[in-house]
Amino acid sequence: MSDYKEQIGARIKAARILKGLTQDNLAEKLDVSTSCISRYETGVSIASVATLIRISQILDVGIEYLLYDYVSKPSDSDPLTAEICMRIQPMPDNYKEHILTIAESLAENFPTA
Repeated sequence: MSDYKEQIGARIKAARILKGLTQDNLAEKLDVSTSCISRYETGVSIASVATLIRISQILDVGIEYLLYDYVSKPSDSDPLTAEICMRIQPMPDNYKEHILTIAESLAENFPTA
C-alpha cells in the first residue's frame, strides 16, 4: 500500500474496528452514507481535513495517527486501545495487515446487544 489515500483509509478502518463500530455506525455519526465510508477506507476518495478531524474524534485516535500512522500519546479515554496502537505502530505493514484481519474477524463475531 503505497498510495497515501489507501494508507489513511486502512488506518480509518483499523481504528473503526478497534472502536467496535461498523461502517454504518461511523457513517451515521458523521452524517454521511455508508458508501462514503467505504470509499474512504478503500482509498477511492479521501475525507476533507474537517471530516478527518471528526473521524479522529469519533474513533478516539489522534489526527496524526490517521495521517501518519503515528501515535503521539495514549488516549486518556481508552488506555487499552492506546496500548494496542502503540504496540502495533512500529510493526511492518504485513504484520499490521495480519492483525487487522484478526481484528476484523473478532469484530464480526463480537456479540452485540
